[in-house]
Formats: sequence, C-alpha cells, structure tokens
Amino acid sequence: MKLRRQLLLVSLVALALPWAGCQYLRQVDAALAQGQLQALEATAAAIAARLASAPQLIAPDPMRHSRPPGSQLYLNPLPHSPVVDGYGDDWRPWALKPRELLNEQLTPQAQVTLGQFTDQVYLLLTVRDKTPAYRDPRTKLLAGGDTVEIFTSGRNYLLPVASQGPADALWHNPREGRYQRELRLRGRWTTSHEGYQLELALPYALTNGALSIRVQDRTSSAGTPPVHSAGTLPADGQPGRLVAPLKDLQAELDHFAQPGLRLVVVDSEGFLLASTGQPQIMPPAEDEPRPWLRSWVYRKLLSREALTELPKNALPLTSDIGRDRAGQWFSGPLLSRIGAVSVPVITRADEVIERPLLGRVLVLQSAEAMQSVTEGAAHRLWLISCAAAATALLLLLGYASWLSWRIRKLHRAARNAVDSSGKLRGNFPQSTAADELGALNRAFASLLGELDQYHQYLRTLASKLSHELRTPLAVMRSSLDNLSAGELDEATRRYTERAMDGGARLSGILNSLAAASNLEASIHQAERESFDLADLLDVMVQCYSDAHPHHRFRLDKPDGELPCLGAPELLAQLLDKLVDNACSFAPEDSEIRLTARIEGGDYLISVSNEGPLLPSNYAHKLFDSLVSVRKDGDNAGHLGLGLHIAKLIADFHRGRLKACNRADNSGVEFTLQLPNQ
Repeated sequence: MKLRRQLLLVSLVALALPWAGCQYLRQVDAALAQGQLQALEATAAAIAARLASAPQLIAPDPMRHSRPPGSQLYLNPLPHSPVVDGYGDDWRPWALKPRELLNEQLTPQAQVTLGQFTDQVYLLLTVRDKTPAYRDPRTKLLAGGDTVEIFTSGRNYLLPVASQGPADALWHNPREGRYQRELRLRGRWTTSHEGYQLELALPYALTNGALSIRVQDRTSSAGTPPVHSAGTLPADGQPGRLVAPLKDLQAELDHFAQPGLRLVVVDSEGFLLASTGQPQIMPPAEDEPRPWLRSWVYRKLLSREALTELPKNALPLTSDIGRDRAGQWFSGPLLSRIGAVSVPVITRADEVIERPLLGRVLVLQSAEAMQSVTEGAAHRLWLISCAAAATALLLLLGYASWLSWRIRKLHRAARNAVDSSGKLRGNFPQSTAADELGALNRAFASLLGELDQYHQYLRTLASKLSHELRTPLAVMRSSLDNLSAGELDEATRRYTERAMDGGARLSGILNSLAAASNLEASIHQAERESFDLADLLDVMVQCYSDAHPHHRFRLDKPDGELPCLGAPELLAQLLDKLVDNACSFAPEDSEIRLTARIEGGDYLISVSNEGPLLPSNYAHKLFDSLVSVRKDGDNAGHLGLGLHIAKLIADFHRGRLKACNRADNSGVEFTLQLPNQ
C-alpha cells in the first residue's frame, strides 16, 4: 500500500468524533421517539375511554355485533354518483379497496366494491370465470346458468348473468306465487378479460341496513347445480349488516382533533367509521430544491433499523385486530417517520364480565417536529466535527502527497538513471533537503556517480587494450614471420607455427573488441528503407546452404511478398549471428529450420536447430555482452558478442528477441518479433 493511502487510513481515526456524536444523538432520538409514542397512546386512550362510555356512538346498530365476522359489507362514501353502465370507469379514480369473495376452496372468485351517495347504494362486482354460462331464453329457466344473488333484510333477488345489457333483478312474490322483476334495482352486465362484471344501483331503504351477495358458477345453462359458490351470506341465511361512516361519531371525533394528528376509529373488523386530520408532513419548499436528501441522510445516521413502509390507501395496525395496545413507527411519504398507536374500545359491565370489542382508535402523527430538533443538533455536531476531521484529513493528505511526490520523483530518477542499453545517463538529480529522503537521494547520486566512472572505464577498456596490444603483437608476428622464413628443424618449425596460430587468434580477439566498442554507434547510424523480407530470407538461406554444407537448411514462410521497413543489411547480420550460433551447436547432417509467419500484425522469424538445451535460468542472460555458454569458448575465440549484437539490432528495429527450448526438448529455438511497419 502506498504511503499516502497509509496516512489516509490513519487519519480516518478522526472520524471517531462524529461517530460518537452520532451514537449520542441516536440515544436522544430513541428517547424522544418513545416519548412521542407514549403521548399518542395517551391521546388514543382518552378517545377510547370516551367512546367506551358512550357505546351508541361507535355501535349504533344493535344487530351489528350479533352477526358473524366476515358477513358485513362496507359502504364507501362516494363524492358523486357513478354512471351505471357496467364498465366501472367512474370507480377507478377513487381507488377503493374491494372485498374478495372466496369460494369453498378458498380461491378468489370475485371482487365486490360498495359505495353510497345520498340515498343510493352502488355496487361493482367483478367475477373471474373463464367459461361463463349465460342465461338461455330457450330453456325458460330463471337460474339456468350463472347467477348473482343479492340478499336484503326482506327480500332475495336473483340476477341471471348475461353477456351484455341490462340486469334483471327477480324476487319471489309469495302472494302471487311467482317471480317478478324489481324495477328499483338498476344494473348493467359487461364482459371482462377474466369473466364478467356487474354494476348495480339500488335505494338504501330497500336494504334496510342489511346486504349480502352470492355468486353461483355453473358449467352450463341447462340448470345444473353450481360447481362453485362465493359470497358473504352467513350459514344462518340472514344477510350481514352494512357498515358505513357514522356522522355522530365523526362529530364527536372532531372534538379531539389536533394539528398534525390523524384520528381514526374503526370497528372490530377494521372498517373505517370516522376519521379526522392528517399527519403534518411538510412538502419541499420552493427555495429548497431537494431537502429530502438531507432528511434521508439524517434518518440514516440516527436510525438503527429500517422502518416499515406506511400502507397506501390503508390503515396500519388493523390487520390483526386484538384487545392489546400497540405502537409502531412507519416510513411515510417524503421519507418522514410516522408514529401510529392503536388502542381498543371495550366496555365493561363489571370487573369480571367483559363486553365485546367495539372497535379501535388509531392515532397517527408525523415526527417532523421531533426530527427537526434532532436534525438541528446533528447538523451542528456534524458541521463542527466534520470541519475538524476534514482539516486533519487535508493536512495529512497534503503531507502524504508531498512525501509521495518526493518518493515518486526519486523512483523515476532511479528508474531512468540507466537507459535500455545499460548505460548510465549521468543526470541524476540531487536533493538539498535535510531529512532522510534527501540523504537517500544524495546516497543514490553518489553511488550512481561511482558506477558511471566504472562503466566509462569498462567501455574504454576494449579500445585501450586493442591499442596497447597491437604494437607488441605486430612485433611478435613480424619476428615469427622472419623466423619461419629461415631454415628450421622440424621441432622448431612446429613451435613457430603454434606461436603464429596463437598470434592470429589474439589478433582476431583484438579486432572483435575494437568492433564491439564501435558497434552500437554504427547500428544507430544505419538508414531504414522498405524491402521485401521474403526475398531477403530466400537469399540468406541459399547463402547458408553454400557456406555450411554439413547442415541442411529449410525455410517455411507465407506465399507472396512480406513488406518490411528497416535496415536489410542489419537484419542479414542478425540472421548470420543466429544461424552461426545454430551451426555451432547442431550436429552434422541435422536440419536447421528458418520459419517466418505473421501473428497479430507482427512478423515472427525463428531459427530452430537440434542440439543441447539451454541451461536452466540462463535464457535471459544469453543476450548480454561477453556471455557465452560454449564449453570450448576460450579455445575457439568466442567472446559472447554474437547474440548481444543480434539483440542490439532487434532493439534498433523496435523488435524483441527471445530464446527457448523446443517443445519436444530436441533443441533450441530463437525467435525475432519484428513490427510489420
């Protein structure tokens, strides 16, 4: 890990101060939230006590609690009367929650929604039936197919299902002993993608406060028994009561209204009886483009657990109505917290006998006021602590960046002190700083200065040796020539010839040293030109076949021209070095293979021969100067410059030269990667 990141991680300890402040604010916020729930519970308990003392306000219908649960239907107050056309378009904007009707298999079969406007009751029924059996007039049966039955306190109405058109409501007149049509029920049938739909209107006085519905599903219109039945009619055959908001209860609840509170009274089954007020949730102000983001941040900082989302178009804490008190926090719109408290309404005759549960009082309030207090404290705390932490972070980050910059500068200088050919550039910068990094910089500069002097000595050593040894070598060779020109015995002539051979080898070594000292300059002075690499390879392989008759040469290359930009004489010299190296190690009569191919836009030229393998961990040293792996290198005069010269030529052409053993370990392969441009 870099030094700047290490110091940055160490500086994160400064964040402990905001964290500790956040923990403290969480405790304060939890205490305020608990106090707010207790205040809401006190308000709900006061309303519940008032309603318990006057049960006629919440339960004016004495027959309501004698009916079994699930048999009641709720009348939603409607803002205006819908058009009874069977399509139900007027009901969709009101977003009323429908009542699910389950069949004997507890599978949803229909949905019914009831509403009231003035003295009229409106009903929207949607039935799921993929194969509806409509009424067939030819059978003359009233209930031959699917039917919908409506039960009131005095009459039972039978509505045969039709695909389209008006709905006929038939009831049995015991005086006349026949079914007759009820004209006060107006309705229309329509088909839907899931089955059929009925929209109906009837006077409230006709229901007498009681209404049940039942849907009969048959397989045919021939009067067969129904296969499925779903509805709200209890087992005793008496319809359930209609539940609607109570005006007297609403007037009494208005006395307890407070700003920012929503008061709700529901009955024992959760039907809404009265409601007043709304939780005060402040919308975004015009001059604050996104205050919800700040509120969300504070909620994340101050809350430990995620809040349950407030139900839409429904009331919380009404799914499981019991006799206990309950309080809970919800997530409301605009990311606000909503506190909800539920208190049951129960009347008691004495200490032992308990009357039925009449309903429940719900109190909802937004935590905007409390949240503003905690957010204000959090805002000030975080401004101060974050300013201190940010100052420490900036100072440490700046100091770490300065140190990192100095280290990177020293790293770049050390990396660029030596060029690609191994020469020291000699421009290493020296620092005047009095700290440890400055001392390290000066130590590097001193070390590289000494290495540069030694490198200069090694570079001129070859030319110095060549210059100093040429004169005594010339004297020795001339003396040997004069000596061999005279009459010598056999032993003396043999020793003279050996001395002359040694002098010739020594002269060759001096010539190689002189050539090697000027090799790099001559390579960089070469001019580039466009030529055909395929033609160069053909010519070179023919020359190698003539020069090395004891080896067989094979060339594999693509058909056609291989255009290349470079110095052809240098590439020929590179191939000479590789082929000469291959011939030195390959057995006689073995094949030396030259291969040229195109891969990834580059030319790959390889020279492969049989023979001994490369020493392990030695392949990367083959191209260094004065390196040889020949066992007879000293006697044969090899100085290890051939592959080094080939490497310099490859670098001049921006190519790469590498050596590896054959895949079958039968020999060695040298590969030149040459850019195709």
